[in-house]
Amino acid sequence: MTNEYGESRNTLTAPPVDLCGDPRDTGEFLWNMAWNCQERQISSFWLVSKGEQGFLLVATDRIKGIECPDLVSGAFAGNNYWQVAADRSVYWFRGPAWGTTGLGINAAHHRSHEQLHIHMSAVRPGVKTELDKAWQAGKIAKDLKSWPTVLTVVTGRDSSGNPQPRCYRVVHIGNFKTLNLFKELYDNIVVATRGEEMGDQTMIVIEAGAGPADGYYVLNSWENLAHPPGAPPGIAVCDSVLICK
Repeated sequence: MTNEYGESRNTLTAPPVDLCGDPRDTGEFLWNMAWNCQERQISSFWLVSKGEQGFLLVATDRIKGIECPDLVSGAFAGNNYWQVAADRSVYWFRGPAWGTTGLGINAAHHRSHEQLHIHMSAVRPGVKTELDKAWQAGKIAKDLKSWPTVLTVVTGRDSSGNPQPRCYRVVHIGNFKTLNLFKELYDNIVVATRGEEMGDQTMIVIEAGAGPADGYYVLNSWENLAHPPGAPPGIAVCDSVLICK
């Protein structure tokens, strides 16, 4: 148990099948919730749930997703979901050798659930190395104001496991303890580009440590991202670079 979050280390045990039911039962909402919820603090604005691969940081307020304006400048703007996700990913990935871990959110029309959630997942092999090389080559923005104009190609994987190069706008930041990344995305990308919508965006955070830079790489893209001739298109999902499905 930690003082900061007070998570429980109690583990769920499989009940006897005869009278109590089978832990493989499906369709019972409260059982599914109890089994999948990994961590929740009383009165917190978040909980951690098990995802298909890795974990999910889920808002405990009713928020459909990235398009909610209250994440930018409203009731939820003071909730640093991304920092909590970064902190909790350190805890939940502390066991096996997961390699580099990252955080990601999908565009509104590409998500599976209509409740705000940030994927906490392993980063696909090769992605971190590619970002480090792009940083050294000057293909990653060094400040948020330059974020909309600096494109780099990152090679993830499609649903069949094939290489999937896509264009991303990437910025390097030292930390986001005092930053609302939803607001930074809105102010520096959506407003600056004059015509993009918040709900069309995907955003991914990957730790840049143990490479040429400390801090974090923040990736943003969407399906209609303008790209140079010959370069691959943009993308609206985070699972190309994160192992979350």
